[in-house]
Amino acid sequence: MPTKYVDVRGQAIYCHYAGATTLPDTIPDLSGGRVLFFIHAAGSNGHAWHYQVEHLGARHSPVAPDLPGHGRSSGVQGLESVQEYADFAVTVLEALGLRSAVMVGRSMGGAIAMDLAVRYPERVSALVLIATAAKFTFAPERVEGLRAVAMGRAPQAFTTDGFSPATVKERFEVVREAWAEQVKTDPRVRYGDVLACSRVDLREAVRGIRQPTLILAGRDDTITPPSEAELLARLIAGARLQVIEQASHNLPTERPAEVNGAIERLLDELE
Repeated sequence: MPTKYVDVRGQAIYCHYAGATTLPDTIPDLSGGRVLFFIHAAGSNGHAWHYQVEHLGARHSPVAPDLPGHGRSSGVQGLESVQEYADFAVTVLEALGLRSAVMVGRSMGGAIAMDLAVRYPERVSALVLIATAAKFTFAPERVEGLRAVAMGRAPQAFTTDGFSPATVKERFEVVREAWAEQVKTDPRVRYGDVLACSRVDLREAVRGIRQPTLILAGRDDTITPPSEAELLARLIAGARLQVIEQASHNLPTERPAEVNGAIERLLDELE
């Protein structure tokens, strides 16, 4: 999976993409098939989409940036709100010479994608919302735990909370990979992302979404449970919901074949 830095208004944004590598100042060729713009979860980075970029890149043009302060992108701070992240995503599209894309977002990334569809509808040709919610609900102890880590009062927690018991038992390498990526983003950024998610409420706004929408949820997800996906499916006109078994909050890496297949079916319908 090729990677490169793209200058986005003076910030070095690290992008994962498919296809031929390019010279440093040359934008990757994103002209094949549909453009898919992958938006990662809170405290994560674009590498979390590697199964999707590698598979879908055979026919389409996927690109997965690390948001500011995340992964290998520049800066040590994230943005303060989902809306600011959505605004920044538009600047990334512009830097890549893209008018619009199929927006694929997980968790916080899903909220960003929904906000884009509401406020920048011309930028969004379709939506894929994964393990996300119109309004997030976090246990107070989870938020306080992240705050303690951000303030240096506790070590980073490496847990299996976001994984299905089946993944933990049968594919623990997926959990280890997520832990390895976790340390690439400053804990203060992760804490700020969770605060941004806790403040967003898109329950009314998403009623105005008219783009084709696919919603994917993991049956075992306790962070954004299937009930949140069901609510989104009721609020977004024409949205299609698929609940994937033996998957949780990290379902793109837990069940990549099922996620890729669902996205491919949506793309086929758009063509």
